[in-house]
Amino acid sequence: MRYRELSFFSPHGNGQHNIVYSDWGPEDGTPLICVHGLTGNGHDFDYLAEDLIEHGYRLIAVDLPGRGRSDFLESPLDYNYNQYLIDLQALLTHLGLGAPQSVDWLGVSLGGLLGIRLAGMAHSPIRRLIINDVGPEVPKTALDFIYMVIAQEYAFDTVQDFEDRMRATRGLTWGPVTDEQWHHMAEHNARALEDGRITYAYDPAIAEIFKTEPTGEINLWACWNAIACPVLVIQGADSLLLTDEILQKMEKSEPDFELAIFEGCGHVPSLMAPNQIEVIRQWLKDTPI
Repeated sequence: MRYRELSFFSPHGNGQHNIVYSDWGPEDGTPLICVHGLTGNGHDFDYLAEDLIEHGYRLIAVDLPGRGRSDFLESPLDYNYNQYLIDLQALLTHLGLGAPQSVDWLGVSLGGLLGIRLAGMAHSPIRRLIINDVGPEVPKTALDFIYMVIAQEYAFDTVQDFEDRMRATRGLTWGPVTDEQWHHMAEHNARALEDGRITYAYDPAIAEIFKTEPTGEINLWACWNAIACPVLVIQGADSLLLTDEILQKMEKSEPDFELAIFEGCGHVPSLMAPNQIEVIRQWLKDTPI
């Protein structure tokens, strides 16, 4: 099993910041770029990676700035969609994969919104797009709830206390997750505070942009309608973010897409359960490049 943890520098308004990513599988494998949700990081895809690399894929799972192993930014307002796209395009250039239709893309929530924007651009590098439990529109009630959650500061005495919190919150919506997977996620989503306690491995300053541009300033419906590549949309059956009403609007517009719905999940399916991994693997196998 080939795994490397690598990094590169990406520009922002006041200089550069370090972006870390996981690089799984053979260097000449079919590249799949994986971008996590708002408070996640690249380790969210570890279990998916272990499966897909056995089927000829090279999986690149990035930590956006302010998450996981990547640098936190000095200005909270730099945590915006334009900066994320700069970082992701810098990642593709760093990997030598910036040409049109060079990569497949799997985006979870925030990563899906970024995928919609990038796939809707002229000469997009994305040739196949998978978006997990998000669409071109996000209900305001969901955005308000997300802001309420991430605007709070959290501190736990032990990693076990932190894991218990993850189980009690994300466990309500992620679907089936094993004890081993919970331990793994707690380990890679925890960050030590100066006083020795534990908190989430994201910068709480990412909440600041929610006051003005929670989904960016671009009309994502226009981006969605411009997508020309094959698309797989994943929905948690109980999702409050990718609602049936939004899906119906997506079905009436461009592009055509395949839909996979996972029962017992809300926002978002973890993509760690065997049936969820199988759907992704099979769609990639059946969808021509």
